[in-house]
Amino acid sequence: MRHALTLLSLLLLPLQCWGQMQADATTEDEFPALQFLPPGTVVEGISIPRYENHRVSAMLLADKLIVRNRKSVILEKLNAALYSEDNTETNVRTDSVSYNFATKTARSSGDAEVIDPRFSAKGKGVVFNTSTGKGFLAGPVRTTIATAQLNKKKGKKK
Repeated sequence: MRHALTLLSLLLLPLQCWGQMQADATTEDEFPALQFLPPGTVVEGISIPRYENHRVSAMLLADKLIVRNRKSVILEKLNAALYSEDNTETNVRTDSVSYNFATKTARSSGDAEVIDPRFSAKGKGVVFNTSTGKGFLAGPVRTTIATAQLNKKKGKKK
């Protein structure tokens, strides 16, 4: 148990900077902490914060992290919360996503949901690049825009 906690600490420490992982890699496309965990290793109950300017800008929660190799992992039951400077929270949820440290890309082929105060959207997969902060929700997509946002666009008050 003590060894598992040590390995988990080694894994999670660099993941706190998951948007800047390339700088810490032993080669340009590997993640160094994964050298301590063999492929197939399962770590349960993942919680990874990301900080910008001394505030939490994102929180990644997953039921399981499965090591595929030194370049990629699978995250199961993922909920990624993104916090803006005005404390607006956007959540991205999916059952399973693979993350490639070389390309800095997360990919899910299952159902995905984006929940934001302005809208919600459901699709059949998501692709997100952590270095650019841009993503794509695969279709068919169903989007619902909040009534307050529609009224704001039309010039009406709440």
